[in-house]
Amino acid sequence: MADEDRQQRVAGQKTEVWERPRRRRTLNTDENVEVPEPSYAWMPRSLQWETRVKPGKAGLRIGDLNVGIYGEIPDQWDEPTRMPRGAYPLAGIPPLGFALKNKRDMWADNAADLYEEAIQRRWIAATDIPWDTIQPLPDDVEAAMCQVCTELSQAANVEFETIGYWLQHMSYGYHEVKLFLATNMFDAGRHHEAFRKRALSNGGGLGLESRGEINRMILESKGGWSETSLFLHLLRGTYLLTVYRHCERFANNPAEKVLFARAMQDKARHVAYGIQHLRYAVTHQQDKALIFQRLLFIGERVFTKELQDPAMLEPLAIVFGGGIEGARAGMGHVKRMMADWLTAYTSACEWIGIQRAVPLSPDLAKYLED
Repeated sequence: MADEDRQQRVAGQKTEVWERPRRRRTLNTDENVEVPEPSYAWMPRSLQWETRVKPGKAGLRIGDLNVGIYGEIPDQWDEPTRMPRGAYPLAGIPPLGFALKNKRDMWADNAADLYEEAIQRRWIAATDIPWDTIQPLPDDVEAAMCQVCTELSQAANVEFETIGYWLQHMSYGYHEVKLFLATNMFDAGRHHEAFRKRALSNGGGLGLESRGEINRMILESKGGWSETSLFLHLLRGTYLLTVYRHCERFANNPAEKVLFARAMQDKARHVAYGIQHLRYAVTHQQDKALIFQRLLFIGERVFTKELQDPAMLEPLAIVFGGGIEGARAGMGHVKRMMADWLTAYTSACEWIGIQRAVPLSPDLAKYLED
């Protein structure tokens, strides 16, 4: 419903309060504390009384609450306070000045469902990973796995820091998105914890900190949440999802297999939001696809530069090959992993509506050619 309709509806509400005699009651205490008679002035303040929501087969889900006026999700949320969508507005509340107040800036139609999935599939790194199944590994394999987990833990840290920054700038009219991103942030914190635990659980330790070109690009992306999501969920999110999948395949023990499978499940959810949001942004804002196209041109080349750092692909080759002696064969599988990632990434770009003006950089395109 249009904002003017909402304003008329608020204006049409009864504004009288329930008048009661204001007597002062004296409690029978040592200090004789006087308590004023309640006024109940808040009680008639509702835009839609007699609202009843009913649980379905899956219980009472957040999307089930979108009935009547509570399901009206405007294209722009001009309320500058933390007033929940559908609450009765109160004059005189100091404004907060949210930077993101347009639906196109953050919305995804699947956010409510992804939130429900996230809270139902949450897991605990301390107890849900069978850490006692880890057995000693050859030093080269252990060192490689520790290096991979160091990189993944660092990427997860960047993810929850990035989302934490943007959440405070999102207006309260789109709580479904804010709720989901809160779970995304918590998932990332759990990934940071879990990968760090793997690095320290089998006689190895944390490895080398890479240059972190992608980390820096994501953290310093301040053009808008959509632009940040482009790098976080689309470009690197699809990459991490592919890495998790292949590491789960080549797990050395049940602990690693469960760890990467759980992380993969979470990351698929994060990527699903990002792709859906970016498509919504492209559909509802002129020239957004062109902006994304140009940003990805930059982002892909930053990614190419980071891939030249041996801190990730070389350890993966050792993990996949079962040691340094098998690293050559392992690098062949790394190339297949990269091809899988680029296929998923370019397909997602096409589904979002981002048409490529220039091809992938040669350093990335070679993986698809091979």
